[in-house]
Amino acid sequence: MSERYDEAIEELRFLAREIRSRASDVSYGYFHGGDPRNFSPDPECSTEAEREAHRVACDEWEKGNRKPLPDPHESFTSEDGKVVGYVTRSGFGPGTNAYEDGELLDWADRIDGAIERIVDGGE
Repeated sequence: MSERYDEAIEELRFLAREIRSRASDVSYGYFHGGDPRNFSPDPECSTEAEREAHRVACDEWEKGNRKPLPDPHESFTSEDGKVVGYVTRSGFGPGTNAYEDGELLDWADRIDGAIERIVDGGE
């Protein structure tokens, strides 16, 4: 194949790798809400009760009770409906949140598939 062809294939592979690397992340803080299995309480900064609440939430999720859990932020409004304050509640204590963007991972897989079709058709 030509040098331009090879460069284009390598650029597509690079883009697929970049998309994958940006599709997942880990952050430290309070539970972001949603699937509790994406959170790990910090054993040094959470209480036994918070870790037990997390374990129970994960067990329930595994059993199929998959109602996404709320994020930790709650706003308070005045009688006229204006937000007057916020509070952060942390039922699991601080810890790590894992994030994965399935749509981005799908895009990377689609790029890889297109590369395979191009390479298979080009030989």
